[in-house]
Amino acid sequence: MAATINVHAAPREWRRFAVAAFVFALATVVFVAWQALGIAGPSITIALDDIGEAVAALVAAVACGRAAHRAQGRLRHAWVLVAAAAACWCAGEITWTVYEVGYGVAVPYPGLPDVGFLLAVPLTIAGILTFGDTARGTSVGLRLWLDRAIVGLAFLGAAWSLGLDTVVQSQDANLLEKVFNVAYPVGDIAIATVLVLAIRRATHETQGRLLLLLAGVAANTIADSAFAYLNATNTYGVGSLLDAGWVAGYLMIALAALWPSGRVDRTTEHRPIDPWQLLLPWLAILFAAVVLVVGILRNHPIDRVGTLIIGLLAVLLMISQFIAHYRANRLLYETRMLAATFNDAIVHAPLGVVRLSRDFTVLQANPSFAAMLKTSADRLTGSSLAPYLTPEALAQAREKLDRLASGTHDVAEFDSLAVTGDAATPWLHWTASAVHRPDGSLDYFLVMFEDVTARRAAESVASANLEVLERLNRMKSDFLTRVSHEFRTALVGIQGFAEVIRESETLDIEEVKAMANDMYADAERLNQSITEMTELDARQTQQTVLHMEDVDVVQLVAETVAEFQLTTKQHTISTHLEPAPKVPADAQMLHLVLRSLLGRALSYSPLGSTIDVTAARSNGDVRVSVADTGRANRSDVEAQLIGHGGYDGVLDRVTALATGVGLPLARQIVEMHRGRLWFETGASTVISFSVPVVAAPAKV
Repeated sequence: MAATINVHAAPREWRRFAVAAFVFALATVVFVAWQALGIAGPSITIALDDIGEAVAALVAAVACGRAAHRAQGRLRHAWVLVAAAAACWCAGEITWTVYEVGYGVAVPYPGLPDVGFLLAVPLTIAGILTFGDTARGTSVGLRLWLDRAIVGLAFLGAAWSLGLDTVVQSQDANLLEKVFNVAYPVGDIAIATVLVLAIRRATHETQGRLLLLLAGVAANTIADSAFAYLNATNTYGVGSLLDAGWVAGYLMIALAALWPSGRVDRTTEHRPIDPWQLLLPWLAILFAAVVLVVGILRNHPIDRVGTLIIGLLAVLLMISQFIAHYRANRLLYETRMLAATFNDAIVHAPLGVVRLSRDFTVLQANPSFAAMLKTSADRLTGSSLAPYLTPEALAQAREKLDRLASGTHDVAEFDSLAVTGDAATPWLHWTASAVHRPDGSLDYFLVMFEDVTARRAAESVASANLEVLERLNRMKSDFLTRVSHEFRTALVGIQGFAEVIRESETLDIEEVKAMANDMYADAERLNQSITEMTELDARQTQQTVLHMEDVDVVQLVAETVAEFQLTTKQHTISTHLEPAPKVPADAQMLHLVLRSLLGRALSYSPLGSTIDVTAARSNGDVRVSVADTGRANRSDVEAQLIGHGGYDGVLDRVTALATGVGLPLARQIVEMHRGRLWFETGASTVISFSVPVVAAPAKV
């Protein structure tokens, strides 16, 4: 039963403690040798005996007082009480020395020294009880008092067999002497009882200190009991070796005060008491039983008092065991109820709860997790979790849990894809922690799973919506720039020609007509842009019926090309037109489509380049294509047309105008005619549309 060393104390304090222990041990050996050999005669031996005992008690009082000065709280109170007890005993011994050494007379018994000796008993008990006021241990309330009574009776039975009966039954002593003779061993029994149970409840920080106190009290007890026995039998002599018990006892109490420890005791500890602490009360009972058996073997039969002590001890043990078993059964029942409640909470938890081994074997899983994987908890238990994870998710989980097992992380949280029984791949959020065995090795992982598929889908949609909003914002800026450029260009031309006409006095009629034609073209371009915007708005805000008639698409293309050729001198528009049948269509709408395609081609084609326009019959359709050399990439055109396939949503006018004022409208108009619009990219960009020769009108 080695005491636990306080590793937090400074090495210098341990060196001081070791030096003090050596000095005290040496002093005790010298004292015993002097008493045994009677060096320098009886007078010197008696003086050394009395003074040595007083000095030992004084050293203990000073050491305990110093410990009280350094301590705080209850620890200070405990040391003050123990110091006061040692001081009282020292005072009694000094009084004894004055009688025996100073005056050379017999010490009166009972007398004044006994007041100091006996007053030390309750002070020592109070100090030990203050030391032992902790929450550790198995005995509380009634059980604690029962344990004290059992240990006390065990010590009393042992003391009775060892000679206390002789002290009580002595015929040579008067009543007062008998009371004092009994008071000494009974007081020591009380001290030993509370100290044993205090050690049983001691924290690891205070065990060494209390064990030294126990050793010191044991030495004092032996000396007190021997003194009482020898005094009762009138055999107490000069320089008895048993007096060394007081010297050794108080020096060990002084060592307990010098034991390196904190200024304040940690009165609570979350670890259970050590096995040897649990065994202490039973060792007291074992000690009493051995003493009684040895006494019987030495022809010292058990008398009535001894029998009464044994009977009371048996009754108290029975009561203690009954209470212990009752509380154990109660705790077992409560534990089972708590376990059942906890199990119900796990089973019915909305989150998946799993105990997972290091090799990903499912040790236990609740129904919620099994439902996430579209299987049953029974099928999961004992099987590997790996088949239910994608390879990437399995690698990620292994990496995270390996870090968790190594202790670099306390909790691991991450998302991974799972594979369910119906081949679905839900997203699972892991929250894992490692559960370790007492030796520090990994026992299992406790993992909680949450199905976050819906959340991740919502986050994906939100991210896509944010991207769309950002793109629309860019389109809006592009639209404003484009429209502003178109309007400003036209207005600058109109204002410039008007200024020339107003200020000039030499213009002839032909020049005026030419300028007027240019002004008209600029105004027509402005009007066309406004018409496209209003048409787009009308298509989005109300349902419109096409005004269908037989339209010669080839002729419409020729007229539109001629119109555009007049507005530009930087580009050449070539046509390749083949005869084609008329189609049922809205001529104004198809005209708007052609203007949109030609307008885009003019905007993207380099200056001096040629724009090719073709129109011909293709199976049951009439197809029109506009090709430019602007070298736009595929993503640009897709963005302008808002998607390559059919458009089923509501067309946003800001998006449409920003991607080339009219291209989305052109596509929508073609689809209204049951046709389609597509494009090809490469050395040139070709945008084509086809309209069926026979088609039913559509509404938007």
